[in-house]
Amino acid sequence: MSGYVPRRRQASALATQLRVIHALVIRDMQLRFGQSRVGYVWLVAEPAILALGVSTIHWLAGHGLQHNIPVFLFYGLGYAPFYMFRGILTRNAGAISNGRSLLYHNAIRLHDLNMSRTVLEAAACMPVILLLVVGGIIIGGYWPSDPGLFVFSLVLSALLAHGLGTLLAALIVFYEPLERFVHPFTYLMMPISGAFGMLDSLPESARELLLWNPLAHVHEAMRYAQWGDLIVAYYNIPYVLLWVLILNFMGIMALRAARPYVTTD
Repeated sequence: MSGYVPRRRQASALATQLRVIHALVIRDMQLRFGQSRVGYVWLVAEPAILALGVSTIHWLAGHGLQHNIPVFLFYGLGYAPFYMFRGILTRNAGAISNGRSLLYHNAIRLHDLNMSRTVLEAAACMPVILLLVVGGIIIGGYWPSDPGLFVFSLVLSALLAHGLGTLLAALIVFYEPLERFVHPFTYLMMPISGAFGMLDSLPESARELLLWNPLAHVHEAMRYAQWGDLIVAYYNIPYVLLWVLILNFMGIMALRAARPYVTTD
């Protein structure tokens, strides 16, 4: 018998990072919701209830839409993606300040803290958005006009939030009071996000102003992907991709600059 014992192959850097992010996601879920199954149900139920509430308010207010587009589905598919964007942004902004103790582990990097929160928030909201789309198909026969564009727009929204949240997380290391302004900032973004109304209904001057916001392009693209030629949409995907690249690049560079100032005490 040979005395040779085969060695276990060293895991790649990507495989190691994926395992770290998976472990962080499980940890965050347990911290937020404990061991109760009700907590995990609430992870999905919370955005669903809020989307239903926003849709109900607009329905009761009599905000009718052209071409008999259903109010519940229209505003639900507007609010649920914005809820995902807001959740990713706010959770990422507090990732470093709330996860310093985890940096004792050599395998965990600053960006892993942000990545895990993005994955968790997106995983919580995607089923709600899927339920809204499926419900529209079953109840009203409203099939998405362009499912690929719809999914791609959701990914762009998550990447925008991830990049901006990562950048804020690094800036908070240098100026901690900035964290208090994140939540108010996300609320101020609601009326300029394009999530709750079609840009076509606005005066041209207001529409041109809102189109400087890449998130407005994302919501317009999602609306067109759902309703197709029933609406007039204004969006520019290359413009959004440019913002995604800029924000994520700035976020990564800011994390590198903040790393020497992060303590684990």
